Amino acid sequence: MPTAALTSRTADKARPEAIAASPVRAIERTMKILRALGSSPGYVTLTELSQSIDLHKSTVLRFLRTLEQGGFVASGPGGKGWRPGPVFLDIKSRAIAEQDLAEIARPLMEEAVKLTNETVQMAILPDNSIVYIAKVEPLDAPLRINTQIGTRRPIHCTALGKVLAAWRDPTAVDAIIAEAGLTRYTASTITTAEALHKALAKVRREGHAFDLGEFNQLVTCVAAPIRGADGQVVAGLSISSFGQSAKSARFAELTRQARATAERISERIGWTPGATR
Repeated sequence: MPTAALTSRTADKARPEAIAASPVRAIERTMKILRALGSSPGYVTLTELSQSIDLHKSTVLRFLRTLEQGGFVASGPGGKGWRPGPVFLDIKSRAIAEQDLAEIARPLMEEAVKLTNETVQMAILPDNSIVYIAKVEPLDAPLRINTQIGTRRPIHCTALGKVLAAWRDPTAVDAIIAEAGLTRYTASTITTAEALHKALAKVRREGHAFDLGEFNQLVTCVAAPIRGADGQVVAGLSISSFGQSAKSARFAELTRQARATAERISERIGWTPGATR
């Protein structure tokens, strides 16, 4: 049999394996990119991403452009840097909502509701807005807070948003402001970057955050950080009420309860007092 025919048949036999391997390799590369972006706290440059996963920049950029079209990644302001996109984050948020943190926190949140007769919620900050991952409210509440698991809210006008942003790098906060803006919702809403950074500095000093009618003028809220074993803020816990004055003894009690509950949840996931970053 001619050599050319043998070569042709050999190539034909090898071709299905090569074709089958190509999609697998593409999936592996996609997972590497998403894993690298998902484990980074802010935007990652193309060069940093390329080096971290050991792929050529042109290859990484091609994958990023495709993932961006599907909403799985997003580019930063001015096209500088990359982070997980809304589709990826929504999937991640739903997974987190169903996993350990919410399950560990729920009994303590239920206890806080019994003690305060107010709505207790927990949220994370996966990108430029907070996402609620747990909520417990009184069964006999005459008015209800208009949120549910998966609801998103801005950082600048919510107690949970402030407590989650307070320990982020200021440049990361500025990136959120550039992307999400500082929309005014009530007369009390923070609308400048300078005012927000000042408010976040106060949160770091005091260890909790307030929303005094800044998103909904009828609602006041206090939030405290939930910390992981390394001391980093991984979530926030809030207690919301209607019509409470920030200077009232009642609101001071809600603040103490929010802090105490958040600390107990933190301890259950490995945090020890003093391990703060």
